[in-house]
Amino acid sequence: MYKVTDELDAAGFSVNTVQRAVERNNGKFSFNTLEFFVIFIVYDKCSIRVEGREYVIQPGHFAYLPPYKAVVYDAACLQNTLIAFSSSFYEKSAKDSFILNSDLFFNSDADVFIAPSLATTDEIKKLIENRLMLYNGKEKGLYIAVAHNCVEILLLDGLLAVQDQVEKPLKANFTYIEKVNRFRVLLQKHFKEQKGVTFYSDRLGVSAQRLSVMTDMVLGKGAKKLIVEKLVTESEKMLKYSASTVSEIAMEMGFADEGNFSAFVKKHTGRTPSEIRTRR
Repeated sequence: MYKVTDELDAAGFSVNTVQRAVERNNGKFSFNTLEFFVIFIVYDKCSIRVEGREYVIQPGHFAYLPPYKAVVYDAACLQNTLIAFSSSFYEKSAKDSFILNSDLFFNSDADVFIAPSLATTDEIKKLIENRLMLYNGKEKGLYIAVAHNCVEILLLDGLLAVQDQVEKPLKANFTYIEKVNRFRVLLQKHFKEQKGVTFYSDRLGVSAQRLSVMTDMVLGKGAKKLIVEKLVTESEKMLKYSASTVSEIAMEMGFADEGNFSAFVKKHTGRTPSEIRTRR
């Protein structure tokens, strides 16, 4: 946007309504995405002009805007949401780079890619806006981690829609991405109480071994390792940023007792919960 927010400039990420963006832009509805990638989340039907071409966007759809595009929003867009982020904010692996440089953002046929959401409007708001608001104002590193996770979910949904438009022989490869994306959503919801691969594979209609093959191909890690990494990451966050006791955190993370939790943390981090707390 013409007037980059302090948050976007410092963190490489921001989330705002179109109305707030227009207000900072001296009331103008025209913007340039500059060096940022933008995901436009639409709750109310509206239209935008990208490089002079008009696109009508239905509720429950996302528009993926690449860098350096001239965009004009109409008045019906005001309550819809803009997520802007830099490549340096998002790219943490080769997979991330692949997504950013895919047809999701760089399609030769259009300057914007529009896709329906896999979730309901309420689910989108809960996942993206409400979750980000919950962590906004907390420790910066924690907020950025949550923001990256939210953006990743939106990008994977968009990538699935991109692949729906390619030739059928290629679609089978991206069935893996769809399953892995759904696995990650389930993991985010159930990781505290469900620590076995079978729970997730049953929900996805595949065998535990098949799910691990899929996650390894897409993410380079088996399903069990992803579950463990999620538990480790969330446990470390709680130990560093929560005022709860170790025993309370153990219960929150779904462990039978503090001893089991401490043994798990020590095994996977090389440090005890107390040592992690003293280094925060």
